[in-house]
Amino acid sequence: MTTQDLLYMFFIFALGSCVGSFLNVVIWRLPHRGREVIYLKTQGKLTLSWPPSHCPVCDSPIAWYQNVPILSWLVLRGTCANCSTPIPIRYPLVELGTAVLFVALYLAYFIGFWPTPGVAPGQQLFTDLANDWPVFVLHLCLVAALLAASAIDADWFIIPLSIPALLMVLGVVAAPFINHKAFPALAPDALHPARWLMAKPILGAAIGVILANFLLWLKVLPQSFANIPPGPEHPDAVNAELDADKSKEEPIAPPPKMTRKSPSFIAVLAILIFLAGAWIDSTPKWASLFTVIGGILIFLIGVLPRDKGQTDVTDEVMDEISGPRARHEILKEALFLAIPLACALIAFVLPFDLPQYPWLTRVVGSLLGLLAGGGIVWLVRIGGTLGFGREAMGLGDVHLMAGVGAIIGAPLVLIAFVTAPFLGILWAIVLKLLGKPNILPYGPWLSVASILCLLVGNPLLQWYLTVLFPPTTGLVLPM
Repeated sequence: MTTQDLLYMFFIFALGSCVGSFLNVVIWRLPHRGREVIYLKTQGKLTLSWPPSHCPVCDSPIAWYQNVPILSWLVLRGTCANCSTPIPIRYPLVELGTAVLFVALYLAYFIGFWPTPGVAPGQQLFTDLANDWPVFVLHLCLVAALLAASAIDADWFIIPLSIPALLMVLGVVAAPFINHKAFPALAPDALHPARWLMAKPILGAAIGVILANFLLWLKVLPQSFANIPPGPEHPDAVNAELDADKSKEEPIAPPPKMTRKSPSFIAVLAILIFLAGAWIDSTPKWASLFTVIGGILIFLIGVLPRDKGQTDVTDEVMDEISGPRARHEILKEALFLAIPLACALIAFVLPFDLPQYPWLTRVVGSLLGLLAGGGIVWLVRIGGTLGFGREAMGLGDVHLMAGVGAIIGAPLVLIAFVTAPFLGILWAIVLKLLGKPNILPYGPWLSVASILCLLVGNPLLQWYLTVLFPPTTGLVLPM
């Protein structure tokens, strides 16, 4: 590890901690955006920038030197400088987890040389930050968005659609400009000369999604589950004003009395000590993977465990998903889905050929990932709801995996979807051992699986293909 690597790591850690501080704002405010709040006798709508940072108990403004990520919480001993109200340990853990993950991704790409999307195991893809920064920055944006979506889903069982929409836009818009093997692309080659024929139905399906949303906006298509009353636990309430008795800004949950001797603090300290040992005794490849896992665990420790007295919307969620007309409502979504499928079929049979421009192959690859990620979750949602008679998964999960697929591509987003339930089961076992009952949302596990697939997704995919199709078949990774 060179001096330049150390300087990069210091800068990326600082950047990650600042991004984590911003994520704390997003996690708290995005589900309540548009709500009327009062701050210092001024009433207005809550936004990501107003009111300015302040203590939610005494309303005292937070000075810039009291808002330094991680360090300020330690210097203030986890309490407000004005009223001594405990500051939840969630805030520094989100900042630390984000910073560790950002550094871990740099270590994995440029020190451990993990294979990434579209590259066979053992191949070195990233070589230098100066040359590979576009994809690296795009993946950092993906990680940050997934962390924000996970924390909000953990609190309210919703994923604000603006987060996955941002990922979809980033993936598709970046496609023409990022000419890098880590970016998904659908391009013909000697082994698959007919692969480019898939481009027409992919573009047709994408146009169909836009058309279906337009028809939904015009109310030509019916809105599913439209009879659910908006509340802080439902996506329709993102911009809704709450009752007058809630016009005062409140924390998501009562500040837990966590000190430096709390289990969370001790667990995080143990993780950091383990990571230091891993870099001493392990190879950079495995140490970088352990660092990614460590960053994820630090973040999860901060956002997932719920203490007694914290807000819990489990009962409301169970009431929502168990509606007696769930099968009838889900058929409206099947009707919506039929439009992209019809457009894909029409585009496939139309007598024209698409030019094989490099930028267009990347756009098609991004769109394929978007459609595959959102489509597989949506089909499971529709099938599960029809089979069990209650809402299976959420539309937020559908949008989230569509956004992930737009950036990492179809093969890896499918691997992430398959891996997610195993991660959820592991954490459920942990909660059971800790005696913390909870119905876990699925968004955090889709997010964690997607982050891990940036490193191990391609080897997992190669392993699956080797098991399903022996090497003698000559099958090659499709993208």
